[in-house]
Amino acid sequence: MAAQAQFSVSDLELQPGDTETLQLTVTNLGNRTETFTIIPAGLVAGWVRLSPPVVTLFGGSSEIVTVTLRPPRLPSTAAGSTPLTVRIIPQTEPDEVTVAESTVQIGAFHDRRVLALQPVMRGHRRATFDFLVENHGNVQASCRLHLIDTSQRLDGDFDPPAVGVEPGAKSVARLRLKAVHRHWRSQARALPFSIEADQQGFETAVAEATFVQTAIVPETIERNLAGVVAVVLLAALAWFVVAKPAIENVAKDAVGSGGSSATATTNPGDATDSSLPIEGSVPIDNNSAAVNGEAFSQRLVLRVAPSDSDSLQYVVPSGKLLRITDVMLQNPNLDSGAATLSRDDVVLIPWRLENSTGNESVALVSPLVFQSGEKVVFTFACSGVGDPTVGACVPAVLLSGTLINN
Repeated sequence: MAAQAQFSVSDLELQPGDTETLQLTVTNLGNRTETFTIIPAGLVAGWVRLSPPVVTLFGGSSEIVTVTLRPPRLPSTAAGSTPLTVRIIPQTEPDEVTVAESTVQIGAFHDRRVLALQPVMRGHRRATFDFLVENHGNVQASCRLHLIDTSQRLDGDFDPPAVGVEPGAKSVARLRLKAVHRHWRSQARALPFSIEADQQGFETAVAEATFVQTAIVPETIERNLAGVVAVVLLAALAWFVVAKPAIENVAKDAVGSGGSSATATTNPGDATDSSLPIEGSVPIDNNSAAVNGEAFSQRLVLRVAPSDSDSLQYVVPSGKLLRITDVMLQNPNLDSGAATLSRDDVVLIPWRLENSTGNESVALVSPLVFQSGEKVVFTFACSGVGDPTVGACVPAVLLSGTLINN
């Protein structure tokens, strides 16, 4: 039994994420009662809802069906013209299908994002940052990358300087960063900066990162050198003020007691009494570190499934101060992914395991100091398993140093 169906509009414009409603008039062209099943078809079938989906009509009668469209705001919702098709199937004669068609113009939307794969990097003057440019819109993004540094202390080059990213895809860009000036003395300084991915006429995507510039001459070396100089000056002062006059007096007394014909030979080394107190001297206890602290060694081992992440932590005991002097990243199976060593939630050292060759020692200019109750956290996100027989990423970090009474 034949039917006729017609949309209320022949061309409809719709933005992804929005909802639009139109009407479909279904008419029974036969002379007896028939029930019709109405089904959406084509690429837009998943976006369409019909109310009611089934109608029963007397011969020659009609009914209006409400058609609701809501295309999702996803990269897979392609912009442009898309046919809207609905099939009307009579239950008594399912082969006599009637098709109603219209056209939907899907609008374009833009959603670009930039993600810093290494939010914090350390170095004397240079560092390499990797950034991920993602296109969550439904049209191609063509973005040029810019380094934004309000302090004017940083410069750098992008590889590539611009990226073209298809809808739903992502692209990696590398920034080779360089500090404009060397940092010679005092503590390390944090230099925050931004990365912008922009395209004329569209909203700019921004990512934040920080370059920690370490001093070429660390503060600890300055303090140690000042301490050595002070000890040397103090020892010289004690020699000239106390020890040398005492030696000379002993020599004179020996010459006088031996008469004019006697000659006294004085050896400064023999004339000095080791038990004699020297005014102004400062006792130095070279074993003070051993008395107040103990050697520390801790290995944090993770087993992380592909596309998953996990972390382990060590909590500094109450009344203790932890000084980490040596850090070694261990990647025996050459797994890939991002790893970090943090103080609580603050990232101190980031790694990319695909850049490692097994065991990688970190050159620490000064020890990493953790107070009582603070956490040393090792975190890893597995993006690739190096040994398929293991079935998981198994990175580890070996920490060495001293645990001191606080």
